[in-house]
Amino acid sequence: MRKFGLIAAIVGFGILGLDLFLRVLAHLSSWLWLPGGVLLCGGGLYLWSRGSSAAPVIPAPKAPKPLGTDTARILDNFEQRFAELKGRKASDTVAGELYTLGTQLERRGRALQATAVYRHLARIDNTYRDVAARLRRLMDAERTKATAAAPAATRPSEAAAAAGPRPAAAAANDQAAREPAGSAAEVQRLGRYQLEREIGRGAMGIVYLGRDTAINRLVAIKAIPLASEFSDTELAEARTRFFREAETAGRLNHPNIVTIYDVGEERGLAYIAMEYLKGRHLSEFATSNTLLEARTVLDLIGRTAQALGFAHKQQVVHRDIKPANIMYDPAADVLKITDFGIARLTGAGSTRTGIVLGTPSFMSPEQLEGRTVTGHSDLFSLGVTLFQLLTGQLPFAADSMTGLMQQIAEAPHPRLRAFRPDLPACVESIVDRALAKNPEERFESGGQMAAALNECRANMSSVPQ
Repeated sequence: MRKFGLIAAIVGFGILGLDLFLRVLAHLSSWLWLPGGVLLCGGGLYLWSRGSSAAPVIPAPKAPKPLGTDTARILDNFEQRFAELKGRKASDTVAGELYTLGTQLERRGRALQATAVYRHLARIDNTYRDVAARLRRLMDAERTKATAAAPAATRPSEAAAAAGPRPAAAAANDQAAREPAGSAAEVQRLGRYQLEREIGRGAMGIVYLGRDTAINRLVAIKAIPLASEFSDTELAEARTRFFREAETAGRLNHPNIVTIYDVGEERGLAYIAMEYLKGRHLSEFATSNTLLEARTVLDLIGRTAQALGFAHKQQVVHRDIKPANIMYDPAADVLKITDFGIARLTGAGSTRTGIVLGTPSFMSPEQLEGRTVTGHSDLFSLGVTLFQLLTGQLPFAADSMTGLMQQIAEAPHPRLRAFRPDLPACVESIVDRALAKNPEERFESGGQMAAALNECRANMSSVPQ
């Protein structure tokens, strides 16, 4: 309607102009000023009234995006977002945003990070919606996975012998039930490697004794069924990450790190060909009746710390240091860290997230909470390993995963010499520093931890078991 008022004013102004022309220049009598004035005044008054009464047209502000409208961006910046929410004062708004972030992470399969978010939300309000049930479900799932991933005390052949003879059909059925589709049990060869027998089984695959037919060398082959571990949308990323991490680990040339020879993929199975090691996992020396002599433990953990320091300088973090990933051959006095690179195979989407991101009992507080993991996290895990190899006990234990995570994140670890009063104070001091909750309070490097262990070992007398 504003345009009609404007048109009336313009027409009125034109008529007045014509009237003036007729009167002044043509010396004619004219009454055009009357309609012109009416139109001009009427149109002007109309425009003035509309302009003063109507509110200015201001574009409506865009509503802020609710948490979750850009899931990929939020998840990519999880640490920053979670830190921001933890720093804000508790309120219904913060609780709602935490809950939304947790459910997004859970839908993406990022169980550990979702657990950390739910755990923080439960501290604010344990009755908020179904957060208690979600947290309990995730914790129970992690506990089940951790139990399933625990290394066997004996090799499969030894376990079978101890169990006594079984019908061949039953044994075959059991084996078939354990093998995923496309597993190495269905093939006798991967690339140029002839598979001879299974020598180990873990959370992410099976380890075989193989033979490199090109040079007739025995190797250990770790076969991982990527196709069954990842969804179709995540498989390409997982495959890329697998080869990148294996390549990075393959550049670690250190006497206490297992040598990787080759990587490949065939028929849905990704595989790593590595140095075939003789010996036993240190997990076999982690119970109260199988402990090694204390000086030997300090020596082995010192060598492990030195190797980790080397890896960290190459920007490689293991992420799953534990006795089961350290091999030791007492006869040859050879120690090797295994599974470098495997702990980073899964990220946001593995169907078994949490198994290969670390074993919960050995994980650092920052790893449990989904924060940035550095070499300090490996040193925390090595501190847990040292404690277990000296006492036969884990420093953190609970009846549920929720309780375990809370213990690691908040509770002080027990005093080492409460279990081993025969050990000198320097050993306890090393454990205390390695298990500090704050990464900055731990040893600065693996080399520094190794030096402390070696100095303590040199100054201690032989400690009887």
